[in-house]
Amino acid sequence: MRESQRLRTGTDARAARAELILDVTAELLQSHGYRRVTVDDVAKRAGIGKGTIYLHWKTREALLWAVLRRETTRLMQTLVAALSTDPELALPHRLMSAIFVEVSHRPLVKALLLSDVEILGVLAEDEAVALAQRELAGNENYFELVHEQGLLRAELGVEQAGCLLESVMQGFFAAAESYEQAGMSLRERADLLEYTLRRTLEKDGPAPAAAVRALNTQVIALFEAIAAQGQGEVRASE
Repeated sequence: MRESQRLRTGTDARAARAELILDVTAELLQSHGYRRVTVDDVAKRAGIGKGTIYLHWKTREALLWAVLRRETTRLMQTLVAALSTDPELALPHRLMSAIFVEVSHRPLVKALLLSDVEILGVLAEDEAVALAQRELAGNENYFELVHEQGLLRAELGVEQAGCLLESVMQGFFAAAESYEQAGMSLRERADLLEYTLRRTLEKDGPAPAAAVRALNTQVIALFEAIAAQGQGEVRASE
């Protein structure tokens, strides 16, 4: 009996095979970039037939996007776990600093955030990438929650806050090499980002504890929804 017949959609074995393919593709994408990663390369590295990959993803682009979506989903799940133990992490300066550090350790997510053409290729121009970028930096839904809890600076609207944050975050990522050459550690850069965002996005003075707790609950729900959607997109290929 052929493998495609044995491994039915929804089975643990098929899901495990899909995960293996994604793991291998992620390694190749990170090492070689979009233009140099082929389905043949993935099949050879995974030790499976090329046709088996197409049982999960109909195109090379769909496979590569699934890898990126899985990476952003894992990031969201990590953030949810951290938020569950630290309510103040939901505040803009803390949350974005945490995202900055996490993304710095996740090259594929960083490439996604910066529209790195070398890594993403034509995917960099896809609307799905733009949507993922908005999830990671400048998420208007997030700032709606911050505003709702009275934690956003009075002179800033939700859209303005999102634009400001997106610009600052991308600037910090883009300047990483310069910071490193200057001898500034990742933690020092994250602290500087915290300082910048606290003074540009948030009201002065301590944030009310009740507002922080409410924001934390809402942000967890928001990120869980984003993660669930991403996980659903990836699992659809299993």
